[in-house]
Amino acid sequence: MPRLPVITSLVICWLALILLAVSTSADTPPIVGERQPEILAFVFPAPTITEHRTYLGLEENQERIALHELEKDYYVLEIVGVYCPVCHNQAPDMLRLFQRIRRDAVLSDKIGMFAVAAGATLMEVEHLHRTWRFPFPILQDADYELHKVIGEPDTPFTMVVSRDGSILYAHLGRIDPEHLFAQLKQLP
Repeated sequence: MPRLPVITSLVICWLALILLAVSTSADTPPIVGERQPEILAFVFPAPTITEHRTYLGLEENQERIALHELEKDYYVLEIVGVYCPVCHNQAPDMLRLFQRIRRDAVLSDKIGMFAVAAGATLMEVEHLHRTWRFPFPILQDADYELHKVIGEPDTPFTMVVSRDGSILYAHLGRIDPEHLFAQLKQLP
């Protein structure tokens, strides 16, 4: 009879250790108020699409780009999955949001907008460009490196990041583009 409490205690300790290991190793996506300057310092392969290279102001032979090089005050980043149905459904909203930002004299100079295709090959990024027709860059995160840095969120995951890496907006799932635009209008 004394063996049962010992076994029960061992099982409880083992389960507690597993829960502790899982809770301490699991990263979470960025939340408003956090600072993650590594997002802006992350180096992406330069897009091959001429329109996207022009938006970034890349030199002809430039092969890599980090967002902090663009010297914008704010960055709208949408982390997407190539095979994510919500991402595909949201694409027209993101395009309209971009167009509203570009038409706004104040915001167009302050904000850079990007999609980041987590796990995508170059061919998949080019397919997204043909499908979504974004005039803003779809950056390739082929090995999920940035995706891991930000806690591996499901897609779509939309963030607004300030020049110092502060997270000003973070949303998992489909956004309300009107609400996000209103928040962008209130940025200093």
